[in-house]
Amino acid sequence: MKKKISSISLLILLCTALPVFADPSEVWGRLYKKSESLEQKEMVLRNIVRINDRETEGILLEALEEMNRNQEKFKGSRALTQKWISMTDMIVKALGEMKTMEAGDAVWFVVNHPAGSSLLKANALMALGSMRALEFAPKIAIMLRNLNFNTQTENKGNAEIEAYGCVMALEGMHDAVGFEPVFYAASGWYSRRTRELAKKALVLIARDPTDQVFSILKKADYKGKSLAVSVENASSASSENKCKVGILALDEGLRYKPNNLTEKSDLTRLRKEAIQGLIANKNTDAGAVPLLKKVLERSDDSGEVLSAIYLLGQMASDEAVQVLAERLSFFNERQAADIQADRLQLDYIRQMIKSMGMAGNPAGMGALAEVEFSNYTPAIVRLAKKAMKEIK
Repeated sequence: MKKKISSISLLILLCTALPVFADPSEVWGRLYKKSESLEQKEMVLRNIVRINDRETEGILLEALEEMNRNQEKFKGSRALTQKWISMTDMIVKALGEMKTMEAGDAVWFVVNHPAGSSLLKANALMALGSMRALEFAPKIAIMLRNLNFNTQTENKGNAEIEAYGCVMALEGMHDAVGFEPVFYAASGWYSRRTRELAKKALVLIARDPTDQVFSILKKADYKGKSLAVSVENASSASSENKCKVGILALDEGLRYKPNNLTEKSDLTRLRKEAIQGLIANKNTDAGAVPLLKKVLERSDDSGEVLSAIYLLGQMASDEAVQVLAERLSFFNERQAADIQADRLQLDYIRQMIKSMGMAGNPAGMGALAEVEFSNYTPAIVRLAKKAMKEIK
């Protein structure tokens, strides 16, 4: 023990005795090569990391390669294994912060040989992300995919630490190959912290994730489909692409029959998310019209129906306004036959009238003219007349 302390003291003495103008990276590099014990090497490495000089990248990479070669020697002792983990972790973090791309292979070795430490594995993954070591992106994507679907893992805490590292790595790489596994991490079994990290990472991984979102919409569960639409709308994709996704999502939301209240709520949320995206991106694609017509006929969610009515008016095409006119005429006939609209139906009628006025399309004139002779309140008649003026 005294010999070890004396050796470390000698190293420190040598450092202080060197000229003040000596290059620190060169000094510590020489000292590392002269170090014999693990304790000496650790002390030198801590000082190398502390000076944070890019000139030390070569020394750190050499040290990491040495640690990787010697890993097997430490396996017989728990104390030595923990020392190996601590020192390797320190080196990996430093190389990541310096973005030393040449260290990719050595850091990837650590990912696959972390000596049972999930934290070391995660830090090695994050270092690869910082380096943008893109050659490892497909392998990390597969690793995260396996973690996402392996819900039977005995130690979920360690599995989540590794998943967190994968997400951080793929975020740093900005490679579209990571989008889908990160997406499923955002809606997976992990804690809220990891899920939120994944949601934020999606925007950075793919500026235009339209192709990936299309794929996800066709196979994800209902909640996953909603998340896919929200991710697309938050991305830098073009309005045209966002509208294509919105129409597909609306179609998906109408395609399935819910088996319970939870599924019904999820499908309604999906359709509402799709319609709001179409409104925000000023959709003009006629493919939305028949789907919106189905919403008016089927949905019992007032927010969804009102949004659909608004979107049809915003689109303002002959086909869109014709749907509104047919629906308004339906209520006009009932009202004229003394089948009074209830409060919610009156809300729909008011929005139809406003939407037709906003559209300014003559296709709505006939239905609006009927309102005056359909036994509505004077307020609704005035609203219809105002809309007719807007069309003219």
